[in-house]
Amino acid sequence: MTSAVAGMAGACIATSSADLAIRLTAARALLQSAWPEAVERNLVRATGRTFVYASPDRGAVVLRLVVDPPNLLLHFAAGAGLADPAGLLRGEGRRGRYVCLGAVASGDEPALRALIAVAAAGASATTEIDIDHKPGATA
Repeated sequence: MTSAVAGMAGACIATSSADLAIRLTAARALLQSAWPEAVERNLVRATGRTFVYASPDRGAVVLRLVVDPPNLLLHFAAGAGLADPAGLLRGEGRRGRYVCLGAVASGDEPALRALIAVAAAGASATTEIDIDHKPGATA
């Protein structure tokens, strides 16, 4: 298991706040290495934290890393249109899909990186993601 994914394998639900913090650090490192050009913004809400990742040139938010204790989810704004041969994406929204990062095994890291790369490459001003996450929502 690589250091970027270390701490992410296992159930979708964190077993402790320390476990969630470790998984969050690993997820942010993975996103930074998979899409180094992305602009990260940290949104603190009463119910948790959300990190949004935007295209540096157009500012469109493409990915959203949601800390919704005890879950850690990576939402893809245009996930419904992404090829996902590894079957990592979940949800049934019209546009968006998510990956439960706690359920990603080390062998799935290349597939997750590929999803991030395709999402980043397809970023446009019209693929803005809804940043008003509702706690407990998964899509």
